[in-house]
Amino acid sequence: MQVGAFEVVEPLPELERPTVILALQPWIDVGSVGTMALAYLEESWGAQHLAQLSRPGHFYDFTRYRPNLYRRGERREVSVPNTFVRYARAQERDWVLVHALEPHSHGEDFVDSLVELMGRLGVSRYCLIGSYYGPVPHTRPLVITGSSSDATAAAHMRRAGVRESRYEGPTTIVTLATEQARARGIESLSLLVQVPAYAQLERDYRGLVELLEALARVLDLSLPLTQLWQEAERQYAGLDEQVRRDPRLRSWVEDLERAYDQEMASQPSPEPPPLSPELERLLEDIERRWEGPQPPQDPSP
Repeated sequence: MQVGAFEVVEPLPELERPTVILALQPWIDVGSVGTMALAYLEESWGAQHLAQLSRPGHFYDFTRYRPNLYRRGERREVSVPNTFVRYARAQERDWVLVHALEPHSHGEDFVDSLVELMGRLGVSRYCLIGSYYGPVPHTRPLVITGSSSDATAAAHMRRAGVRESRYEGPTTIVTLATEQARARGIESLSLLVQVPAYAQLERDYRGLVELLEALARVLDLSLPLTQLWQEAERQYAGLDEQVRRDPRLRSWVEDLERAYDQEMASQPSPEPPPLSPELERLLEDIERRWEGPQPPQDPSP
């Protein structure tokens, strides 16, 4: 079955007002946090394949998102980068989980097809998850920011410890999906975690567990995260050791701690205190040159 640009399995599963959770790569997926969070939910909930783009080359430049060559027994196969959609029934609700790869071209067609698929599935809520580098120290709880198109949901998010996003600046064409979903009466929300810019971890487990905890609070989920927390603690303990050995890094972390503590203690938050010029340059350079990790291949087992 074809829905917009998506090739969808038949027969179409009967879903009751599902919630879409979408992770977008490479935009807003530093430390692979959104991708890992979605993979965790898929594995925990036993998600099944639902759809993928039938012609991904219409949207993606394969000299930038490279196909992957691998062996299966004696045979060599090629896995082509794509956007993959899976579905699950968990905790008495239906879910649609989307590994979205940011398009290089025909972005409006991509968004139209995504929103058309949501309409076809009777989606009631659309949730974008992800991560970005921020001026946060690894020694403090990470900052979760977000927004919602529904006033009641926005109030619930604030009670759940989510800070209202006031971001203005460059974004992705996929942001149009939020506007189009809202126009169709689909509640839309976002949850993004700030991770320490100076760490630049390939897989940030602390960002992962704090994002999943926020998602659980906002969507009223029960998620067992003990093992992930243990991995996160081991990983950030390694950062502690790096800070102890590097006086310059220690100075940066102390600078960030002062700014973090002052901002968290103030209601409403004032302008945070200035950081050192060297640290400011580091953060600006990371934000300017980061292009993200390689995109995911087919997440199906």
